[in-house]
Amino acid sequence: MRDNIQQKIEFIIVQHARFAVEIAQMKEVQRQQAVSIDRLTENMHQTREMLHDVIGEMREGFNNLIVAYEGTRKLAEDVGRLAIATSQRVTALESKLENKP
Repeated sequence: MRDNIQQKIEFIIVQHARFAVEIAQMKEVQRQQAVSIDRLTENMHQTREMLHDVIGEMREGFNNLIVAYEGTRKLAEDVGRLAIATSQRVTALESKLENKP
């Protein structure tokens, strides 16, 4: 009977040692995961800041395109008005030339 108790005690000690090793391994894995999560979080913050900068640059670019478009549209309107005025002057001059004897 003493041998049986001794075997049980040894079994419990071995099991306890295994659990202690496994718990230590789990703690190390958890520590590594915490480091990885911290890195991922930092990368996410950097990516968000970079996207914010890119969005600002794109917004500025779009605003510049709008200004350029407005200037081009105004220039096209002015060219159209000048073309019409020139055409009217040429027509008027042609009429005067045709009416001269």
